[in-house]
Amino acid sequence: MMKRLRVLVLSHPGILPIYRVKFEQLALHKDLDIHLVTPRQWFEGEQSVSFKQLPGARCPAFPCPIRYSGYESRFFYTSGLKSHFQKFRPHVIHLEEEPWSFCALQTWWLRRRFCPSASLILRTSLSFWMRQRFGILPRWIEALVLRDIDFAFPLSRAAGETLERKGYTGPWEPMPNGVDVERFVKKDVSDLRRRLRLGDAFVIGYVGRLLWMKGVDLLIEACARLDGDWQLLLVGSGEEKAKLQQLALQLGIAERICWAGSVSGEDVPDYLNCMDALVLPSRTTSDWVEFFGRVLIEGMAAEVPVIGANSGQIPKVIADAGLIFEEENILDLQDKLRQLMDSPERRRCLSQRGYTRAHTYYSWEHIARRTREIYWMCGRGKN
Repeated sequence: MMKRLRVLVLSHPGILPIYRVKFEQLALHKDLDIHLVTPRQWFEGEQSVSFKQLPGARCPAFPCPIRYSGYESRFFYTSGLKSHFQKFRPHVIHLEEEPWSFCALQTWWLRRRFCPSASLILRTSLSFWMRQRFGILPRWIEALVLRDIDFAFPLSRAAGETLERKGYTGPWEPMPNGVDVERFVKKDVSDLRRRLRLGDAFVIGYVGRLLWMKGVDLLIEACARLDGDWQLLLVGSGEEKAKLQQLALQLGIAERICWAGSVSGEDVPDYLNCMDALVLPSRTTSDWVEFFGRVLIEGMAAEVPVIGANSGQIPKVIADAGLIFEEENILDLQDKLRQLMDSPERRRCLSQRGYTRAHTYYSWEHIARRTREIYWMCGRGKN
């Protein structure tokens, strides 16, 4: 019986330290030998991100050059990847890319060429609506890859059911995103609040891209209907910013909005702690749906009450640990905001529920523990 299971992970999100926490947790287990391959650079949002080694890292990480940075479907590794298949000889290959991507095709070929006995585990966040964007080549790649997958980690049950509709017949188990509960904590950020000129107002917040499908316009319109002392803190950037600023001017609330712009992942916990309520007002489109909403669990871990639209997986992520409003219903969103503004007790109750839910279901430690069990289930008996 093997003493250590060799696991090769390919993950472009792994370039971000917040995503490497899971693998750091996995590396604590002495029966696993994990190698993480990630791009050397990645274009995330409107920023270019370079790989940085974590101080005292336990999981060996290998940044490699790629082409088409920022394009999840088109990017592939240009050098350095083959040796990990050829020399490391993994028992398990854990691919955290979509099955229609060029990187998935690259992984599929290298596995067949150098370690065909290795189990292939796929992590995917695909949703049913994304099918409409596929061309012939992505569909061909997806069909090829799904035939050879031994186990799948869809982001949600809905994503797992989508895998089955696309022809996947193997075992799968929902594996949600996680949160670093040691970083996302409640803390004093008085200095940051002063710099942002938020004063003593009730701060309504949003963190994410400023895109139409994210529904930030709905949030601005709902806020415009509120009376009392409030401020809106928008953290992020995107193509809709100019339109949103114009909307705020038309509604006469421009002076109540703080446009923080994009911030580093390391700074997100501080900005969350400036908020009295965090809102994710996403809307479903013909080719997109909110398949998780990671910022929700980050807010919950930091004890910020959360409000989300009943779009995609948002209601299942929040459950009873926050408030849900009807998608695109501005009056319903206004009502949920008013509930939190008017009731400190309601805020305290939801803050505690969110904290408990984040720690119970979404901590990286919890997710890593179950991931390890699946690794051994798939890799036991491999040469």
